[in-house]
Amino acid sequence: MRRRTLRGQVTDLIPKRLVVDDGRLTSGYRVVSFHVWPDFNNDDAVFATLGTQYDMLPTANAGDNRQIGWAIGSVDATGTNRGGQMWSVLDPDHIVIQDLYILSNRQTTVNYLVELEPVKLSDDEVVLTLIKERSQDDIR
Repeated sequence: MRRRTLRGQVTDLIPKRLVVDDGRLTSGYRVVSFHVWPDFNNDDAVFATLGTQYDMLPTANAGDNRQIGWAIGSVDATGTNRGGQMWSVLDPDHIVIQDLYILSNRQTTVNYLVELEPVKLSDDEVVLTLIKERSQDDIR
């Protein structure tokens, strides 16, 4: 199976849905890379969280299983990224089988690029993945 990329912009403090549940629980995605960077006309640094639930917070909280990736991107004052940085951390053991969201902690424009790898799951793996996506304490 080939890798897929999702790219675009998120502009508010409202989570943006990137992947929508297609109802096939044995087909999922592993996030293999996650990058963010500012719109060069706005900010010099941005932060974003990648997660599996709409109601996650725009903070880096590794204790929240709904969050599976965190990224920072910055540019220098000229907008050329000389001296700027890109940094990201991903949970390498997480598979997305329902929805995937991105949320920035800024009201400015944040560019993103997410690379996904399709994964086939057994019925047992589906159960464990659903539990992990629900942050293990969700009563819904």
